[in-house]
Amino acid sequence: MSVGRARRRPRGRSRGMTLIEILVVMGLLALVAQVLLVGFGSSGQAEIHRATNEIAGTLRFAFDRARVTGRHFRLHIDFEKRAFSLQSADERMYLPATDRDGKLTEIDEDEIAEREERDQRAAEAFNRSVQADVFAEDDAFNPYRVGPKMVPRQRPPLFKSFERENTLKGLGDAVVLPDEVRIVSVRTDSDFAPVVAGETAIYFFPQGRTQLAHIQLSDEAGDNVYTIKVQPLTGKVTVVDELEPLVLPEDSLDAEDDQGKKQDRRSR
Repeated sequence: MSVGRARRRPRGRSRGMTLIEILVVMGLLALVAQVLLVGFGSSGQAEIHRATNEIAGTLRFAFDRARVTGRHFRLHIDFEKRAFSLQSADERMYLPATDRDGKLTEIDEDEIAEREERDQRAAEAFNRSVQADVFAEDDAFNPYRVGPKMVPRQRPPLFKSFERENTLKGLGDAVVLPDEVRIVSVRTDSDFAPVVAGETAIYFFPQGRTQLAHIQLSDEAGDNVYTIKVQPLTGKVTVVDELEPLVLPEDSLDAEDDQGKKQDRRSR
């Protein structure tokens, strides 16, 4: 009997974990999981904070550089690549035309095509008249020979990455936002509606002016959102912790007054 008892004791010691031990292990696992989740959330919040401050700082720098150097700059934003870059223009640039009420004039593609066709006909007629008057002798070796001309049009400005000596290396390179950061929308006072895809830009002018603009950022979960606001006259950049839309005067043209009549710009 004593031998049997001695053999049964080792089996008693090799039993599985008790209920209390299982609860303790499960509690530790839950605590570790909670710490990891909090850590990941803090990381995402830190990333969007850093991205917001970086864009805001670039906007302030662009405004100052345009005013000091007398050149045109723009902050180029690419939604697909989730990136932005600071660029400078090689010559003077222009913004979309507006009517006398300040409302943006929509671009008519048919009108542009018609203008190009009209310019082509005018250029051909001019060149034919020059050939009839000047090229009668057909002297191909005449150094003063007048060549064909085209109707002059304002060429759209070309932009390139901003590079300058004595500045931080790579300043003009595109900055890719972290995976946790998403560009929700960008709108300036030259946009009919918020831009949510493709490419867009915010322009800065030598006279110390820029565009009224809102840049909306969010993390993947939408828990942390920010709006970067740019003032056109002072270049002041502010950040608010909400998605604040940019409302332009023409956005409220469809509103009605107290009598149910449609409001226009002169009735307000």
